[in-house]
Amino acid sequence: MARRMTLSRALVTLALLTVTLGGEGTQAFPWREPRQTSFFSGLVNALLRSSSDFQSFASTADLCRMAGYAVEEHRVVTEDGYILTVHHVPPYANPTRSGGDAESDHSPPATSDKGERRSRSAETAEEGGHAHVGSGNVVFLQHGLMGSSDNWNTNTEEDSLAYLLSNAGFDVWMGNFRGNIYSRGHVSITHDNPEFWRFSYDEMARHDLPSMLDYVANRTRAEKVHYVGHSMGTTVFFALMSSRPEYQSRVRSMVALAPVATVQSITSPIKYLAPIVSELHFMLRLFGNDEELMTNRLLTSLWDPYRVCSNQAICENLQFMITGFDPERADKKMVPVILSHNPAGASTQTLFHFVQGFNSGRFQKYDWGKKGNMLKYGTEQPPEYDVSKIDLPVTLFWGANDWLTGKEDINRLEKRLPQLQASYKVSNPVFSHLDFLWATDARSLVYDKLFDILKNEVRT
Repeated sequence: MARRMTLSRALVTLALLTVTLGGEGTQAFPWREPRQTSFFSGLVNALLRSSSDFQSFASTADLCRMAGYAVEEHRVVTEDGYILTVHHVPPYANPTRSGGDAESDHSPPATSDKGERRSRSAETAEEGGHAHVGSGNVVFLQHGLMGSSDNWNTNTEEDSLAYLLSNAGFDVWMGNFRGNIYSRGHVSITHDNPEFWRFSYDEMARHDLPSMLDYVANRTRAEKVHYVGHSMGTTVFFALMSSRPEYQSRVRSMVALAPVATVQSITSPIKYLAPIVSELHFMLRLFGNDEELMTNRLLTSLWDPYRVCSNQAICENLQFMITGFDPERADKKMVPVILSHNPAGASTQTLFHFVQGFNSGRFQKYDWGKKGNMLKYGTEQPPEYDVSKIDLPVTLFWGANDWLTGKEDINRLEKRLPQLQASYKVSNPVFSHLDFLWATDARSLVYDKLFDILKNEVRT
């Protein structure tokens, strides 16, 4: 036990040193926030130098264009003023990939001929127009903690889910939560303002996800969308649908990759933060701002390397340490790209929210302490998100080697979802949290079955 506590304190100390010694990055490209390349990423890039050089610094949209896919960037403003980026890849966005293997195996039922659908999709340029691709064909992809829309197209071109869906005729929209590299704007404050970072997944569920779903519905005129979430992308979905049930009518089906609700049985090292949350708060007070604990200028972006890491390797290792990701499971030529695009940014408060879930054993709103909870919620304990109220088709995919999705938590979720369609344990015993995005066997073990689910739901 003492050994574990020592390890946890060492991790926290390392993270804090990363923050206090880190410096500001330099802006390499005008369309994204400053990002620095770690020694580790640089070394891998040097060893594997190829056409992936530019990929290592390319945005979601640039990666799509490099792969031959039409793509759009849209801006969504939330009720509380955050400016989010949503990326859109239309159906059959790459003519050279359409009509091949993926389409014949996975295409949804036709609503019009392929040429007409592609023509209609092209009308959705940011300056105007609506997509009419059939209400069953719109898929919304949502990333997890410290992720971004990059997560869906930084595998190989043959195995990236965004491309596979487009090849099969689905209209693909990829959201970005507040605080990541694509969603760092606000109508009245900058992301240098500590107030910008006062959020957890509560605010993503209250503002970000409904705003993005509303936007996609207006742009496509689709009555319902398929939702595919990974990690925190499932957490936010469960929180939104249980607290605002009117949004359930907007969703045709939900596929949860590495679902996270309760986190009591996780094996990730973040659980070692739980016993020393008070020590973290002490460090926050030490750096100033002992009342607004989550708005300390140095620590609000603890897990955001583009603001606070002079050497991104530490942040990369921390992210992969949290999730259990093994780069050996990914395609060798994509490893530099994956490393250079992750982590993509998050707030410290979001991380603390998950740590609180480990302490409480409940899937609940952020705990501000008894006094703060009374002011915010009118109760001493934070309200719980009741997933038993989510009355829409949900399918779960989880891995036995996932450090953030424990079997007991999965079993608890299975029992509470009224319309659980299936819960698939990935057959590969080493399949882990980020393998759903980048493993070389993600397509055969997960995506092929995912397409079957989407096709069946389109027909009903």
